[in-house]
Amino acid sequence: MATNRRFEKQPKRDSAQPAPHGPKLPRVELRSYPQNRHPWVFRRMVAGEHPELPPGALVEVVDRDGEFFGYAFYNANSEIALRILSYERSQPVNAQWFRDKIARAVEFRHDVLKLPARNDAYRVVHSEGDGLSGLVVDRLGSVLVLELFSAGMHRNLGWIQAALKTHYPNLTQIVRADQRSEKHEGLEMDGPPPPESLREVVIHEANLKFRVDLRDGHKTGFFTDQRENRVRTAELCRGEDVFDGFCYTGGFAMAAALHGAKRVEAMDLDENAVAIAERNQELNGIGPNLQFRHGNVFHRLRDMRATNTQFARMILDPSKQAIARHEINKALDAYCDMNRMGMQCVKPGGILVSCSCTGLVSEEMFLDVLRAAAGEAGVELQILAVTGAAADHPFAIRVPEGRYLKVVYSRVLPSS
Repeated sequence: MATNRRFEKQPKRDSAQPAPHGPKLPRVELRSYPQNRHPWVFRRMVAGEHPELPPGALVEVVDRDGEFFGYAFYNANSEIALRILSYERSQPVNAQWFRDKIARAVEFRHDVLKLPARNDAYRVVHSEGDGLSGLVVDRLGSVLVLELFSAGMHRNLGWIQAALKTHYPNLTQIVRADQRSEKHEGLEMDGPPPPESLREVVIHEANLKFRVDLRDGHKTGFFTDQRENRVRTAELCRGEDVFDGFCYTGGFAMAAALHGAKRVEAMDLDENAVAIAERNQELNGIGPNLQFRHGNVFHRLRDMRATNTQFARMILDPSKQAIARHEINKALDAYCDMNRMGMQCVKPGGILVSCSCTGLVSEEMFLDVLRAAAGEAGVELQILAVTGAAADHPFAIRVPEGRYLKVVYSRVLPSS
C-alpha cells in the first residue's frame, strides 16, 4: 500500500554541526510545521515568542526535537511568523545565496523563455515561485521595480539590489511596498518615490506600447501576468464588438482593437488609469473604434441588462477580491454577481473571458462560481480553455496559492 507522504515527518538533520553563517543565528523552535514543506509558518506553529528579534531577522529554525529544520526570516508582527528560505544547513542565507537565487531567476527569463528578445516588460523574480518569499521584481523598460512583502527582504535589500545590478547594470531600481504589507510586517518598507523624470516609462509588449505610472500605478505599475492572455483574447476579437470591464490602462482593450475588433468599449473606476489608457490609445495610433470610459463596471452591466445591450466578446478582469480568508465568501458573491450579469450581456454564442487574480480563490472554486452564475443567468457555458499567468510567473508546487490567476474562456449558449 502506498505511503501517504503528505503526513511524513521531515528527515532529521545533524543539529550538532555548526551553522555556516559565521556568528551563531538566533534559534526559533517549531510547535508544528506545514505539510509538504510549505515555506509559510504561521504564528500558531511557533513555540514561544521572541520580542527581542527585529522584524525580518534571519534565524535558524529547529523542530520540537531540537533538530535543524531550516533558515528563515522571522517576524513576530506578522501572521506569517517564519518564511523558510533554505532547508539545507550547507546553504546559508547570505549575499551569495541571494546572488545564486536571482541568477537562477534571471537565467530562466533570459535563456529559457527568451523574453528580452520580444518584450522589455516581464517579471524577473516571482516570490515563492523563485524561492524568494516576499519579493517581486518586474522589469519595466529602463526600470526594475522591486515590490516588498516581507520585512526580511527589506532588511537584506542591499544584497538584493547588488545581485540585480549584476544582471541589469544600466537599469534604475525603484522600491515599492503597499501600506497593507507595511502594516502586517510592522515597519515601513516603501522606498522613495521615483524622480519626476522617471514618474512614467514606456514599455513594449508584442506590437503594443504602454505608458506605465511608476509612482501611483497599482502594484509594480503594470500587469505583466496577463501578457499571454491578452494575445489569446485579441485573436478571438477580430471583427467583433467587445466590452472590457476593469480595463486598467487598456491592455486587453488595445490588443483587441489592434487585432481588428469592430468596436471596443473599455471601463474602469480608477480615473487615473483611464487617463493613462487614453494616452496609450493615442501612443499606439488606435482610432475611434476604441472608447475608454470612467465608471463602475457593475453599474454599467446593470444598465446593459436593462437596455438589452449585448456584446459578442466580454472581458471581466477585476482586481483582487479577497486578501484574507474571512473575505472569501464575499469575493465569491462578487464574482458570481459580475459574471452572471456578464453572461446576460453576451450575445448568444459569444465569448466571455472571466478572470480572477484572488489567490485565496482556487480554480475549482472559481469554476463553481461560474457554474452557479450560468444557472442564475439561464445560460449554458462551453469552456474553451482555462489558463493562468504568463510563464515568467511560475508557482512552486508546494505553494498552491502561487497559482493566483485564473482565466476562463467560455462560449455563452442559450440554455437547452
